[in-house]
Amino acid sequence: MVKKLRCDVSFADSLLFLLGWTVLVVITFGLASPFFLFSLIKFMINRTVIEE
Repeated sequence: MVKKLRCDVSFADSLLFLLGWTVLVVITFGLASPFFLFSLIKFMINRTVIEE
């Protein structure tokens, strides 16, 4: 059995994610920027499914 990973991310989801983080970084004067990478990884993992 071969299992494949498929990421169900639409363009609108990723655009809203990036716009939200951009606003957050601007509002906090860059203090939120170190947490962006962790949030991006979590965003991608939460939308990944395993197919058989």
